[in-house]
Amino acid sequence: MSAPGPIPPLPSNPAENDGVRIVVATMVVTIAAFITYLARVYVRVIMVRSTGLDDYFMTLAVALSVSGQGIVWGSVVNGAGRHMGDIPLESLGAGLKLNFISQAVYLVAICIVKLAVGAMLLRIASVPIYKTITKSLMCFQAAWSTMCLLTLLLQCTDIRALWDPTIPMNCWGEDTLHGLSYSNLAVSLFTDLAFALFIPVPMLWNLNVNRRTRLSLVGALGLGTFACAAAFVKIPSLVNYGKTGDWLWDSRDITIWTIVECNIGIVAANLPTLRPLFKTILGSTIGSGDGSKKTPGASSYWRKKSEGSSGASAVASRKDKAAVLDETSSDRAFVDTSYELGERKFDGGNNAASTRVYGANEEALSSADSVLGEVPTKRDKQGIKLTTTTSIKYGVAGAK
Repeated sequence: MSAPGPIPPLPSNPAENDGVRIVVATMVVTIAAFITYLARVYVRVIMVRSTGLDDYFMTLAVALSVSGQGIVWGSVVNGAGRHMGDIPLESLGAGLKLNFISQAVYLVAICIVKLAVGAMLLRIASVPIYKTITKSLMCFQAAWSTMCLLTLLLQCTDIRALWDPTIPMNCWGEDTLHGLSYSNLAVSLFTDLAFALFIPVPMLWNLNVNRRTRLSLVGALGLGTFACAAAFVKIPSLVNYGKTGDWLWDSRDITIWTIVECNIGIVAANLPTLRPLFKTILGSTIGSGDGSKKTPGASSYWRKKSEGSSGASAVASRKDKAAVLDETSSDRAFVDTSYELGERKFDGGNNAASTRVYGANEEALSSADSVLGEVPTKRDKQGIKLTTTTSIKYGVAGAK
């Protein structure tokens, strides 16, 4: 989108001013996104102590979103949301310039949000085809956004002509810019749906967690479809944008819905990581035994019950193991990949029971380390695989 400088006579209607609406609407979604980001940092750094590329992408996206909000605030102070004929000439150039900068910032921010979602999906993808599709879509998103940014920056021989009327105007035509805007909108809708539904739904449906957890994760990521709705709402504004040369008035709805799209994407990407925090706040019982025990990042504990009369000890039942599997996987959804519980073997001669648990990440069983014992680490071609083995000796009461 471009703003080829003021065109006299400038549109004027002092009674119309949407500056406050722009600030309030964008500030609300930006604050909501920032709060979920802080919660995400707490969960990843304090509770589960496991961060990854998706967290770094999200940090950059939130930084751009917050910075963009400051730029939008400045553009409103300098006339955004008002008709150009009602804006003082000393503020008009600054308003147009800040409006242009905000377009570039949110273009990059939306791309980074989608890359964060893609990196999140890569952490739980266990089937190679999903990894390939996700990586391909991430590369396409990055390449497309780079092309759009270059289009935005190179639309005029001298980009300052967009906010400085003293510089000769030599920019692409309105039809060309509208065509590029519609193309960007179509690609954005496709990638929104791909990252929110097309990839995660089939992939999560086969995740090794219970149905309730699976549905909650799909639903959380599915919030990204609201970003599609925000993109759709922008269509009427794009159709009429710049036709009268009233750039700061015509861009008000485009600004609002672009920022809504970006921040809804941030919220949707953060929510799946907050399951451990929600469980703590809601007072869910994690673990079993004589009393509930919670530690940061704890998922579940194995329970060993003594049978005093016989002097025998037994390991947890298969049902208890399934609970451990489910809790560990669901608490660390989008942090660690799914878990596969190995076989439980009994050695009748030595009266020993062994249970083997496999994890996909070095932090996967850190909270259960004190119960299961030492967690050795093995590295193979697939990455890091943990093998935790616990052996319990038992015998008949009175036997030597």
